[in-house]
Parts: sequence; C-alpha cells; structure tokens
Amino acid sequence: MIKINLIDVVNDLIKRSDEEEWFEFKVNWFEEEKIGQYISALSNSASILGKEYGYLVWGIDDKKHDVRGTNINPFCSYKNEPFQNYLARNLKPSIAFKFNEIFINNKRVIVLTIPCAKNVPTSFNKIRYSRIGSSIASLEKYPEREGLLWNVLIKGYPTMINTESPIQDLTFSQLKNYYLGRNLIFNDGTFKINMHLLCENGKYNMLACFLADNGSIPVRVSIFSGLDKSKKLFSVKEFGNQSLVSVIDRIIDYADSINMTKSIEDIHIGTRTDVPLFNQDCFNEAVKNAFIHNNWLRRVAPMITFFEDRIEITSFSSLAPRQTIEGFYKGYSIPVNEDLSSIFLATHLSERTGKGNPLIVSNFGRKAFQINEDSIIVTIPYNWIRSFKDLVDKSVDKLADKLSKTELKILYAIKENPKMSQIGIAKITNTGKTTVQNTIVKLKHLSLIKRIGSNKTGYWQIIDNNDHKFN
Repeated sequence: MIKINLIDVVNDLIKRSDEEEWFEFKVNWFEEEKIGQYISALSNSASILGKEYGYLVWGIDDKKHDVRGTNINPFCSYKNEPFQNYLARNLKPSIAFKFNEIFINNKRVIVLTIPCAKNVPTSFNKIRYSRIGSSIASLEKYPEREGLLWNVLIKGYPTMINTESPIQDLTFSQLKNYYLGRNLIFNDGTFKINMHLLCENGKYNMLACFLADNGSIPVRVSIFSGLDKSKKLFSVKEFGNQSLVSVIDRIIDYADSINMTKSIEDIHIGTRTDVPLFNQDCFNEAVKNAFIHNNWLRRVAPMITFFEDRIEITSFSSLAPRQTIEGFYKGYSIPVNEDLSSIFLATHLSERTGKGNPLIVSNFGRKAFQINEDSIIVTIPYNWIRSFKDLVDKSVDKLADKLSKTELKILYAIKENPKMSQIGIAKITNTGKTTVQNTIVKLKHLSLIKRIGSNKTGYWQIIDNNDHKFN
C-alpha cells in the first residue's frame, strides 16, 4: 500500500482554484453530527469522481485557501463516548476514515482522510449523502445522482473502455490507413481486441466510437476578429465525423497554414528577425493534450479558438483522478483517457515523455493554464497582433481541403501583401522559390488569383467568387 504524504495532498488541494466535490476546507468549525454527514458525502462523491479518497481539512480558509491553522480537537468525547467511535458506529458500511495532525508553515492542520465508497454507498445514521456543489444533501432528493453512484459502484468508474458506444455500425478504414501509412502493423483480425475497442459484452465502446470513420463528433476551429467572442466570427472550420487520429493532423496542418511569419526590424542594432505568429510546437502539444485529456463521454469535443492576440485550446475535463497540480505542470503523464493515449503513442501522434506542459510553461509560464473543475484552458499568446479581417474569409476558408498547407500559406501571404515578390513570399513562408512559382501557377489555374499590371510594378488580386475550378 502506498503511503500518502498528507502535506503534499493538502498543498495540492490548496493550489486548486475552487473547492471540489471530493474535498472541503474548514478553519475552526466543528459540528459532530455534520462531520458524520460530510464523511458520507465525501466518500460517495469521491467514488463518483474516480478519486481514491475524499478529504475534510481544518485550518484552511475555504475562500482564499490560506493556511490559517486550527484549534479543533477531533479526539474529544461526544455523547459519552469517544467521538471517533461515535462516527464509526453510525457509518455503514464501516470505512477506515482517519484524523491526522500535520503542520504547514508552522500552523496546525487536521486532515480527515475518507476512503471512497465501494460496493455500496456510504451512509451516516442510515442516510446516504452526497456533495452537490459546495453543499451536502441526502441522495434521496437526487435520484439521478444516486443512480450514477450505483452505476459506478457496480460497473466501475466510467471510461471510454467500459462505456458502450451509442453507434454500433462502425467502420475503421481511416484508422487502418493511418497505421499503414506510417508503416505500423494493423491486424484486421485482432485490432479490436488489441486496441480495447470492445466492452465486456462484445459491443463497441466509446473509444471505438471516436476512432471510427463514422462515430466521431465535429471539432471546430473558430477565428474571431477581435479579442473576445463578442466580436465578429470570421471563420469556422469544422473537423470531425471521422477518426480522431485524422482530425488532429488536419487541425495542426490548418493552424500551420495560418501561422504566418513576420519580419521584425530592430532599428537600434540594425537586424531583421523572422518571427512566427505563434509557437507552433506549443500549439501542437496543447491540441494533442486536449484530445487525450478530454472527457469524451460527455460527447463534447475540445474547442480551439483564434483571437487577434492569442489562441485558446479548451478541453472539457479536469485533471485525471490521480493527477496533482504540481505533477501536471511538471509533465508527469497521467492521462484522463489511458487507452486513447496509448493509441496516440503507437501512431506517433504523441510521446509519453510529458514534455508538452513543461514546454508551454517554459515559454509562457503557468499562467498559460486555467484549470477548472470541469475544463482546462490553455492560452498561447501571439508574438505580434494579427488581424484576421483581411486574411481569412469564407472563400479562402473553403479551400483548406483543396490546397496543401504550403499552398495555403502562400495564398495567405499573397492575400496579406499583394505586392510581395516571389522571393519575399518564399522567405515569409519558408519555402523554395520553385515551390512558390509552381503554387502561383496552380492558384492562377484555379482562378484564385490574377496578376494586375506588369511583373515588376503590378500586384496580385485575390479573386473572391464561388466559381473556383477544382478539376
């Protein structure tokens, strides 16, 4: 049995932005009956959330999470018997709760460690409690939550593996092509078992649903004209209804086509530096992590949003049950979806090195992450302000599936600066002059651009119509 370091546990709880349903902070509050109700509630909620323990901690301010210290005595007597005996006698089934005294910053803290419910819900005085937000309530008043608890106790914590897919007529040609395209082994006869795509009853599970050609849900990349979502939405690119392994590559390619380079001149030392709009490596890692850690059982996909000063990548799940805040920032890899992470690892979509979060932290600091109870938002700032008003429009956005990412980059470069020379285009897009020349020929053939004026003094005009030729 692994020994728990309670100081590390409490420090981790303090770093969380809000109290969650599996732990509670108090200072000197002490009501004997209520403590028994808390034990029942935290035990049952910990089970629902996949936590091994719930915690009731005295000595911590529940608003600011400051360490205040406490003077409570959990070893007192109550109703003519030791208080802990009273609790144990009225808790059913018997659980091995324990009070511990620790010191943080030389201040006394009491930690009540509460094992999660197993087999049956934990009750106190014959009533089953649960945490509802920051309150405790009888499960009788919340039958859906009680049903959820029983489902976890009987079937185990819900995962992509043990949850049935709502779609059973699934095909996997994209997944197979993805493996074969990377010279990886794909066994038609055993892949469903090897990749854990089946429930115990032989039906497809949720992992199969999201790896299939026809089971995924749309993933949208949105581009706004301003600094928030109240401004004009210029573009929505939809990826989805296909295997997740294909979706991630397409999103990264799409972002790469938007990631223009700008020459920034330092007049003091007389140098020019080519600076990309944003850190592509950090973006790639954030997107992969968002997919690995997203709670796909909610059938809500990660959200990727471009603004004029930043990108926000949102995954709809909090930390994995065994993950700590400090471990998260340091890159200790504990994925929310272990089997999905294994497939990403096998297809080389990701590495189990845990480098993603430390890379983002090293570039932008911990403030790049906003960790909530049910979501994690990663913010990647731009190196320079980018107005998408003239860069992205509906006619160009429709071409993302018709042109390669290099061709899109060249088209965007021309759209941003129609007078730019071919040498300039090659430099800003980091491509060869021959590639630029061939792409310009293709763009002219597709009726996307035309030359106005001479080759020396003229400019390129973007043709904004719906008659583009894709033959």
